[in-house]
Amino acid sequence: MVLYNLRHTFAARSVLSGTEVTIFQKILGHSEIGMAMRYVKIAEHYKVEAVVKFEKYRSVKMQEAEQKMGMVQ
Repeated sequence: MVLYNLRHTFAARSVLSGTEVTIFQKILGHSEIGMAMRYVKIAEHYKVEAVVKFEKYRSVKMQEAEQKMGMVQ
């Protein structure tokens, strides 16, 4: 199971770093592109999650700045 986890982590990070799907498909030895595409979906989840976190952070910082400037009661 540990080897699978390492392989999974490698694939997901490869996609997140911008590696072409067909390249890491060959590295992992997948004969079908569909197997490699599973990791693209996982990577998309991480990207969406990162944007949501950023937006929450931005919202809090905007509120703090407005309070400092006396714009919000």
